[in-house]
Amino acid sequence: MRTARFHPTLPSVRKLSLVVCLSLLLACAFCLVPGQAQADELGKPVGRVTMEFGQGGFVLSASGGKGTLTFKGRKYAFKVGGVGLGGLGVSKINASGEVYGLKRIEDFPGGFIQAHAGYAAVEGKGVLWLENTNGVVMKLRSTSKGLSLNLGAEGLKIEMGHITKSKPRG
Repeated sequence: MRTARFHPTLPSVRKLSLVVCLSLLLACAFCLVPGQAQADELGKPVGRVTMEFGQGGFVLSASGGKGTLTFKGRKYAFKVGGVGLGGLGVSKINASGEVYGLKRIEDFPGGFIQAHAGYAAVEGKGVLWLENTNGVVMKLRSTSKGLSLNLGAEGLKIEMGHITKSKPRG
């Protein structure tokens, strides 16, 4: 006794391929919606940062550098420090970006950890979202050619010492 075997015809293979492609497109669209909703939730940026720091190490990495925060028309200098896992080699990284959720300058210093992991898939390499315990969020982009921002399991510490203000431009 012979059993019948299913031999797909060319039109049924095309239909299956179309269904799979449409399913993948819909899945991608649903993945992008939460990222856009989170971005809208943050509102408009309230400041800008620029940073210059070096990273180096193997397995345990360390970084340090300096930066400038522009907030309410004034510039504030700060130091950047960080320790984490997964470093390899030595590199100097320049980054800049927007600051969200900062209401008082005193809320900026402190520890920042990687936040909003969903943004990474939408934005691609070179973009890093960091958040501190005061709800201040930084969206940083690497401005160094060939190097991308990636903290892995680490974070950054922002130190401002005494807060020095420059006069607003105007």
